[in-house]
Amino acid sequence: MTPRARRAYRKGRRAGGALVIVAFGAAWWAGCGSHAVVAPGAANPDARSVTCALDEVRQYYCDELLPRESSRPAPPPYETCPSSVQNPPGEYDPPVSVGLFDRSYTEYTRRRAPPGHACCYSWCRKITLANGASPSIDAACHTGKAFREEYCMAQLETGTSAPAEPPFDHCPTAIVPPRKVVFSAPESAPFDAALTASHRGKGEPDCCYAWCSQAPAGSDLLKAP
Repeated sequence: MTPRARRAYRKGRRAGGALVIVAFGAAWWAGCGSHAVVAPGAANPDARSVTCALDEVRQYYCDELLPRESSRPAPPPYETCPSSVQNPPGEYDPPVSVGLFDRSYTEYTRRRAPPGHACCYSWCRKITLANGASPSIDAACHTGKAFREEYCMAQLETGTSAPAEPPFDHCPTAIVPPRKVVFSAPESAPFDAALTASHRGKGEPDCCYAWCSQAPAGSDLLKAP
């Protein structure tokens, strides 16, 4: 790996279930192979041409340093972005094989990080609903090793079969959060209206969840008296 590649960094942001990743530099791509692929049967596709179904969340992947030339570029003025990427990293299993160019999220990301060169891709993933009334949820917060965990995802485009109260009815009442991005995924993470409202006040249309996890044995984390 070249010094330039070693200096490159990876940065993750979970905002509205949106995972934004600034990946390794161009030298890394040259050494390990590009993720750019052609989506079969589609000319200049856009991920938003398909709306996520009931109980599905949209996932995102953004890259600052994809190859600047592609046999299948995204539509103008984003020709420097490939129209798709292969095996994009995501929060939910099983992983997808292709992420399609997402014009609206690319515009959003570039506005937030000027001058903005990111190319963004998205896809839909089924979430796991849970019972928000599980008695173990409250009990988990009353131990000496309890600590708060939070998870936020994009509000569901089509909605959910188990909605929270309006104006949050595009958010499920409880979910099982993805194990990849939390310390400990509970059997049920209940909807947190206050945290969700805080995110939306910042312009992030999220659904947020909170629960108590347990610090591992031997850790220095103790619950304050």
